[in-house]
Amino acid sequence: MTLYEDERAFWDDIAGKYILKHAGTDHNAGHVIEAAAIYADRMVMARRKRKTENIPDGDVLRMSATATVAI
Repeated sequence: MTLYEDERAFWDDIAGKYILKHAGTDHNAGHVIEAAAIYADRMVMARRKRKTENIPDGDVLRMSATATVAI
């Protein structure tokens, strides 16, 4: 799957969190890494399908706890 520059950090975050959550001493690391990549790809595809809108003038910006830019 081709990632655009603005999606790379999102993909890394999703894959990294998946690996941290599911990695353990009793799992095959290759399967966990492959599953993390598939999960991150699917999340990027779902994100691309979402409609975006501009923030109306006068509204207060909201900031996600993990975001690097205002949403």
